[in-house]
Amino acid sequence: MSIKIENVSYTYLKKTPNEVEALHNVSFEIKEKKITAIIGHTGSGKSTLIQMLNALSTPTSGRIIVDRFEIGPNPKKNKNIKELRRHIASIFQFPEYQLFEETVEKDVAFGLKNYGVKQEEAIKRGHEALKQVGLDESFFSRSPFELSGGEKRRVAIAGILVLDPDILVLDEPTAGLDPEGTRIILDLIKELNNQGKTIILVTHDMNIVLNYADEVVVLKEGNLVYQGVPSELFSLSSDDLSLEIPPLYQFSKALIDKGLNININSIKNIDDLIKEINRK
Repeated sequence: MSIKIENVSYTYLKKTPNEVEALHNVSFEIKEKKITAIIGHTGSGKSTLIQMLNALSTPTSGRIIVDRFEIGPNPKKNKNIKELRRHIASIFQFPEYQLFEETVEKDVAFGLKNYGVKQEEAIKRGHEALKQVGLDESFFSRSPFELSGGEKRRVAIAGILVLDPDILVLDEPTAGLDPEGTRIILDLIKELNNQGKTIILVTHDMNIVLNYADEVVVLKEGNLVYQGVPSELFSLSSDDLSLEIPPLYQFSKALIDKGLNININSIKNIDDLIKEINRK
């Protein structure tokens, strides 16, 4: 299930003195079963774009096509939005702030109950989703407010996975987490992708882009300025894009400049670099 963004623009406070165009005629395609990172500085239009992917807001002009669903400027013409949100689910920054039930299992089951699933079945499927994110039976009856930041984040993700969406949109999923919590969340994202889910990842961390993304989309001041693979992006002059180049990429590039013949496009982590060096 790919996503096509076609000539999408979005204007806040349209036809007022404070009118601001957040996106301008943006077009690109997000490929099925890939991890696509969307990056750009604050104000680039990232958050505006991802809010439109499952019709939390609608474009001022243009359209977004997700399989048989279409999101256009007129909300009344956007059909089957509830069904669309079963296929594409958004997990916004600090989703743990949305936890509210008295137990973890009830919180995760809440979304299914909204779709008419009976309590017993919803709890059962909630347990399966919790195990999927690495939280065993000892967490089921605990209060979500007693958990660590990383554990709360996983509960929030389980509350989305229980709906079994095809596409996951994650906005800064590692924000506020310590290194161990960050590793757990990123490994989970990779595993979900390996299971066939399309992942859309908004992040400021270029190490995450290099290590995990198959493709990267760069927005600047509401315009699309790049789409391609991370290694090609980091090979460009960073002056216009103002990117922070990952240290691993910089080191690999320095080795190439010193005469070592390695394939920088295949290097996403230290293990990949070691394999490339040993291959020579």
